[in-house]
Amino acid sequence: MTVSSDSGSGLPTHTVKGPLVDPSVHSDGEISFRDIADLVWSGRWLILVVASAVLAMSLFYVWTAKPQYKSMGLVQAEQKEKGLGSAFNELSAMMGSAGVSGIAAEIAIIKSRMILGTVAEKMKLPIKVRPNYFPLFGEAVARRRADFLQPAEPPLGLSKFAWGGEKITVSVFDVPESLQDTAFRLVAGSEGGYSVVMPGGLGTFDGKVGESVAIKLGDEQIRVFVQELRARAGTEFSLLRRSPGQMYSLMQTRLTVAEQAKESGIIQITYQDEDAAAAAAVVNVIEDEYLRQNVERKSEEAEQSLQFVNKQLPEVKTSLEEAQAKLNSYQLDKGTADVQKETDLALNRAVELETQRLGLQQQREAALQRFTLRHPIVQTLDEQIRALGAESEKLKDQVRQLPARQQEIFSLMRDLKVNSELYVTLLNSSQQLQVAKAGTVGSVRIIDRALKPRSPSAPNKGLIVSGAFVMGLFIGLVMVFVRRALLRGVDRPDEVEQKLGLPTYASIPFSSQQRRVNQQQRGSKVSSKILANVASNDPAIEALRSLRTSIHFALMESGSNVVMLTGPVPGIGKSFVSVNFGAVLAMGGKRVAVIDCDLRRGTIHKYLDGEAGSGVSDYVVDANLSHDSIVRKTPIEGLVLVSRGTTPPNPSEVLLHARFSDLVARLSENYDYVLLDTPPVLPVADASIIGQLAGCTLVVLKSAEHPLRAIEETIRRLRHSNVEVKGVVFNQVGAKMGSYGYYGYGYGYDYAYKY
Repeated sequence: MTVSSDSGSGLPTHTVKGPLVDPSVHSDGEISFRDIADLVWSGRWLILVVASAVLAMSLFYVWTAKPQYKSMGLVQAEQKEKGLGSAFNELSAMMGSAGVSGIAAEIAIIKSRMILGTVAEKMKLPIKVRPNYFPLFGEAVARRRADFLQPAEPPLGLSKFAWGGEKITVSVFDVPESLQDTAFRLVAGSEGGYSVVMPGGLGTFDGKVGESVAIKLGDEQIRVFVQELRARAGTEFSLLRRSPGQMYSLMQTRLTVAEQAKESGIIQITYQDEDAAAAAAVVNVIEDEYLRQNVERKSEEAEQSLQFVNKQLPEVKTSLEEAQAKLNSYQLDKGTADVQKETDLALNRAVELETQRLGLQQQREAALQRFTLRHPIVQTLDEQIRALGAESEKLKDQVRQLPARQQEIFSLMRDLKVNSELYVTLLNSSQQLQVAKAGTVGSVRIIDRALKPRSPSAPNKGLIVSGAFVMGLFIGLVMVFVRRALLRGVDRPDEVEQKLGLPTYASIPFSSQQRRVNQQQRGSKVSSKILANVASNDPAIEALRSLRTSIHFALMESGSNVVMLTGPVPGIGKSFVSVNFGAVLAMGGKRVAVIDCDLRRGTIHKYLDGEAGSGVSDYVVDANLSHDSIVRKTPIEGLVLVSRGTTPPNPSEVLLHARFSDLVARLSENYDYVLLDTPPVLPVADASIIGQLAGCTLVVLKSAEHPLRAIEETIRRLRHSNVEVKGVVFNQVGAKMGSYGYYGYGYGYDYAYKY
């Protein structure tokens, strides 16, 4: 390989003898980091466009999204129970029933229908009335005009929509159960009037602000009371009443209840709403309702315990009086007897055991009011009672060993002491319960009231916008790699070399200058549309300079100066390569003639004045024309063009004519190089005919455009016609999205006359 610098260009160029191999592609087929970087760079505009589109959508979303406000309050739930039920509660805790009065239970109570349903009714949350906004952005516009004292004027006569400044308050809206969760339409009228359109074609009724309206609907009725209405006549509102289930589900999604710190007993209540004031109000009402029900529950428990104690007091008092009477009677009959020390100890123990048994018996009766006989708590109490009974039997055995007189005294004094202590205990309990009932404060207290939030908690605009931009970049990258994976054409020169054994003589990159020149060819009347003349330092022209030396050595072997450039299908840039390659040769001091042999759709004349004029077909048909008369000069010294001429009805027969061969031979004698721009191989057979006159044939391929089978078929047809293909030229490298470039174009195999 020989490398040299072209002094006529502002950019360094490489002259290569022999085939070109793309250095970015590894021979083992692996893709390097540089390949990936090139692919990403080539798709940078797609990535930026996608990222910008996603960013724009995110900006529109944050502009139109409803702000959400969160308000928070704190309550404390005391878990330590005091009073008569402490022993029973401790037993419940040991049996795994602590959750009944634990924090989890308190949280469940706060989130229950008992609390939330009452809160919803007190705050009239089931009634939902909302202005009818213009789709997509109408609500966002109206929200920014919420402080207007008068309703904003509607744009473009869209008077039925709300545009800001509207206000409505509906205090009463009762509908049959079948019409709950169904939207009614309220239309503002003039002078405080309004109309309500019922759903399902049930009719319309009118009302006035400040006056209650009741409409009979079968056996039921609809009641509406509009407390306030400020809107233009014709403005529409949506009015509905949520069902209890729907209201409860909605509040559940907006409510968060959690213990602030583990085992702290401090419960945090958070509510989210579109209205900042409503969010704080809901939390405060929830706290009030939670406190109220807790106080009522504690008062109810005290009342139940008091009733139980008052029921036991008469019975215990009767038992106490009977025991006292029996002891007095015995003492009158037998006289007062001294109690021995052994008897006194047994008596105290017996009183203790009996007191414990009666206490457990009372707990068992209280437990049976809540649980069944098979409940673990009841069974545990039964076991404890049986254990005390067994110990009492042992004590009785000891007492039986005492003298008979001591046994009688023991029995009477035991009954008296047991009933006396039990009576005193019940009497104290009754007094305590009466005090507790009168001054019940509950086990809950409000620590912090909710405050109106000053700023929304959602949406997080910064996070959404930045996240959307990152997501857009990612989606753009994915699209670039997907487009790359879906490419059906060959864009790697080494693949052609390995599969077909053809060297790559040049890889011509796509550039913005090339695109502009192509656009000029299709439209304007610019005198010079040759890229080599307009932008001689363009990378595509630099690549054609590297082709110059390769062609020189290829023609030395063939002994001819005629080069044919063809390709599989139309639209791959053969004419661009032919004209600009001829220009590069001419700029190097050579005399070059470029012949447009595509008699059907040739476009070389568009590089000059845009008119085909006299050309190849005219020379072949008209024997009086000389070859000099059809040669057209260009702005580049040494470069001439021969157009296709008048489109003939039989292009193939024209190309087979002897005068066409004569034209090529005469130009070959007078010029250093003759470049033949031919029709594509696959649609027509013209290239196979023209190839007989060329000393060197190059197949121009558009990068990533042709499947390998199409290239194989092109080479096969040429070789079948005894046309030797020297190599290939990759054109518009990077033009196809995913092939390390951009600006993809679609081409087909159709080929027709173009005038």
